[in-house]
Amino acid sequence: MWLATAILIIPWLFAVWLYRSLFGLQPATILGLLPGLVVAVYLQSQLWRRLESNHRHGDTDHPFTTLGAANWITLLRSGAVVGLAGFLPLAIQPERALSGMLLWTPGIIYLGIALADLVDGFVARKQMRETELGKRLDIESDAAGILVASLVAVALGRLPAIYLLVGLAYYPFMVGIWMRKKRDLPVTTLQPRPYARIIAGFQMGLVGLALLPAFNPTFTHLAALIFMTPLLIGFGRDWLVVSCRMKTDLHQQSTLDRLIRSLMVAPLPLALRLVVLAGGIIILANYSVYPYHLPWQMAHSLCCLLAGLGIMGRSASLFLVLLHGSNLSPFGISPVSMLVFGAGVALMLTGTGVLSLWAPEETILYRNRKRRSRPYGKTP
Repeated sequence: MWLATAILIIPWLFAVWLYRSLFGLQPATILGLLPGLVVAVYLQSQLWRRLESNHRHGDTDHPFTTLGAANWITLLRSGAVVGLAGFLPLAIQPERALSGMLLWTPGIIYLGIALADLVDGFVARKQMRETELGKRLDIESDAAGILVASLVAVALGRLPAIYLLVGLAYYPFMVGIWMRKKRDLPVTTLQPRPYARIIAGFQMGLVGLALLPAFNPTFTHLAALIFMTPLLIGFGRDWLVVSCRMKTDLHQQSTLDRLIRSLMVAPLPLALRLVVLAGGIIILANYSVYPYHLPWQMAHSLCCLLAGLGIMGRSASLFLVLLHGSNLSPFGISPVSMLVFGAGVALMLTGTGVLSLWAPEETILYRNRKRRSRPYGKTP
């Protein structure tokens, strides 16, 4: 266990050593280091508290004597989260303290954390060591990661301050459940919702890309506002279910769930597809404005066409969003480009719905998410 402690605390101690010369000159540096310490201590406490749950689901009589490869991967991810928090003192500096390769480092670290989230679960399944401890460590690491990454992104001006609600939402939710149990109030166990996990995955991708200096903050801010809306609605919905304030059926589906599902099948995706098609035609009609960007224009027109027809719509929308959001984009910031970008972001969340010609992403997303769903995931 001392090795696990070292993995979590050494990145913070390294940050303290790096910034030691600034403590006297810029006292705010000390405040910038506090989140990393809090994260390290919190994740360490979660590990120690839950060691007795290092067993397969339902098999409490046969605990494992070692943490296993999957849990060590999760702990390394947690250590990387603490390391990411070490960039906060630089991010909050009034002058541009991050430059050169340092500008890219926070985004690279967090995207690595997000990708490693796929690895620990895969390793646990391959070794048949899916444990209660691993599940909780994974959830806590994910929650801490999105909070720290959003703090850094907001400090750098890459995401709006309101997006911090996404990073913070998990903790009052869990505190609320704990308080209801302490007061002997009824608490309903949430059934897995695959779409909630998909939304959570989108948040990780958004924050990771926003941390990279390759994208225009105007577009990352807009994407953040769109992405955070269904996630926060989901938290509110789940709290009403958990606290027994919302009526649900045997499958834990409410009237709100059915209404949202009907909107996401039609007419919302159809309207978004029409917006993308119309925006693509307008931009193509103004091609003379972009005479030296034929590859961009061709890629943009193809993405608009695929998304509009519902052919690999989520993937086409992703590329469309990247084309508009890139600092190299020739389309600039205009009402049309913002509208196409926003519609593309929304289509990534909803899918292209009815009358889609080919949507293989739906099968892949929902098959994988059903297999990996958890009762309280990093985001409900």
